[in-house]
Amino acid sequence: MELTPKVIRDTESFEAFRTLLQSAKLPADDLNFDRHLLIGFYDGTEPVATGGLEVYGSYALLRSLSVKIGIRGQSLGSTITDHLITEARQRGLKAIYLLTETAHVFFLKKGFKDIDRKDVPDEVRSSSEFTNVCPDTAICMWFDLTATPKLKILVLCTGNSCRSQMAHGYLSYLGKDKVDVYSAGLEAHGVNPYAIAIMKEDGIDISQHTSNTIDEYAGHTFDYVITVCDNAKAQCPIFPAKVQLFHQDFPDPARAQGTLHEIEKTFREVRNMIRDYSAKFIYEHVR
Repeated sequence: MELTPKVIRDTESFEAFRTLLQSAKLPADDLNFDRHLLIGFYDGTEPVATGGLEVYGSYALLRSLSVKIGIRGQSLGSTITDHLITEARQRGLKAIYLLTETAHVFFLKKGFKDIDRKDVPDEVRSSSEFTNVCPDTAICMWFDLTATPKLKILVLCTGNSCRSQMAHGYLSYLGKDKVDVYSAGLEAHGVNPYAIAIMKEDGIDISQHTSNTIDEYAGHTFDYVITVCDNAKAQCPIFPAKVQLFHQDFPDPARAQGTLHEIEKTFREVRNMIRDYSAKFIYEHVR
């Protein structure tokens, strides 16, 4: 779904914004035009999602993130969060803070980090969100807007089982703190145990990786998309024009047959190809 963001400036839109928040059982009574940058996201003329930044000098409090029931599960929350981060950067803010009771993992994936409430700037801690709206059990998080943004890389193959998983491992390891790497498949076949074992030989642990489908990343923004098999390239979804697309077809080691030694040999050969490609990619496009 393509959403159109709109800054809320008129009374009618503001009341629709408030109603959407109240339907999600989110606080809205303390919202106002003066302090809050309120952004509604519209499907045509209908407001279907909300997000807000409560601005205090050089800092912002993220709040009012909500998606209308019935269209959830389409990564709209991720799209909204990305938009708010971009808006905060453009306004020259230094950091975004938030309190959450239910979305801790979501915000960790978006690059937010846990922070002790006492380390939050006084002006943000004096907000109604901190003083009386959210309970003490809510987790406090922050996003450093002064840090250089990490490049986001998505690796695609057919089943997100071997090739994309190995590339995911190497790109993450070689890119260190400069990249966030994701992998997905046209289908999700599970992470191949041979791939896990062969990567471990080279000192990289992918045993905690999950096997995901491309649909799970709808709405996410990436800087680079790498397809590692011809099938994935042929069926690669349409990405925004600013995304740079790369392709390198690798043999599928999951098709290897023979003895255990022969299968492992095939996996090592493909692993080494992917390692060399990943090192070259990081050197040319990240470093």
